[in-house]
Amino acid sequence: MTYELFKAMVLAELKGHFPPDASITLQSIPKNNCASQDGLTILEEGYHIAPTIYLESFYQQMMTEDLSFSAAFHQILETYQTYRPSENIDIAYFRDFTQLRSRIAFKLIHAQRNQALLEQIPHIPYLDLAIVFYFLLPSLPSKNATILIQNSHLKLWQIKSEELYLLAKKNTPRLLPLRCEKLSHLLAAFLAPEIEKEQLSAPLPMYVLTNTQRLYGAACLLYEELPACLSQTQSDYYIIPSSIHEVLLVPAAKDMTPEAFNQMIREVNKTQLLPEELLSDHVYYYDASQKQFFLMSDDASQCHD
Repeated sequence: MTYELFKAMVLAELKGHFPPDASITLQSIPKNNCASQDGLTILEEGYHIAPTIYLESFYQQMMTEDLSFSAAFHQILETYQTYRPSENIDIAYFRDFTQLRSRIAFKLIHAQRNQALLEQIPHIPYLDLAIVFYFLLPSLPSKNATILIQNSHLKLWQIKSEELYLLAKKNTPRLLPLRCEKLSHLLAAFLAPEIEKEQLSAPLPMYVLTNTQRLYGAACLLYEELPACLSQTQSDYYIIPSSIHEVLLVPAAKDMTPEAFNQMIREVNKTQLLPEELLSDHVYYYDASQKQFFLMSDDASQCHD
């Protein structure tokens, strides 16, 4: 079965499962780094919002795991029921910025890969990245439902990006608290209990930096509390941008070079990450004495407080 046929069959089956007044649409949704995915939405009568279900993963599972179309379709329906809002939300409140202020947050994306997107949304440059803003929806089955803030929103609210940044700087650590754990401890939680944590420990421990929801956790690099956490070890760190959702912290050592890290990062980005999850091809460096972050690219070096 081709992917195009799969999409057509899903739409046809859905029309038989929902009343005629339900709006069922499938459209290409722009994602991070110029990627896009086919997003399915089912908007039932009386509702203003609906979850977006991305179909590629269901098709891939059907093809690789020898899953029947009926089973794949059943999973799509289950996903919709899981993330369907339990109650309607009046989106008229989105016009009133005073009701939104407490849930404005920020995330980091790569600047060059998102040039077209950045023309449409408020942003602040940060090294070779960009700080962009979103609204974290409350009280939904999915705690990770967000709305990307556009330039048109700023005109509607009559505010500037600097005000968004100040709000997000305050809100994001509160809404998505910082989480920093040793990589060995995380691995031990998924491996056999007889494997001791000490057996997984490297000579230089690596740390995973993200937030409690693992949602756009690379933005934890912007948290004001981070330098205080890092300074406790009195160490400089290499920062590996593993994805937009997390970064790895590696205590700096003399035998480590930015070139080696950059080569590793590019290989992982090509083979292990979805295009929309990629953050950067370059390692970063945190200087504990200066409390500054540096971009350690092959052809440039920038710093940021």
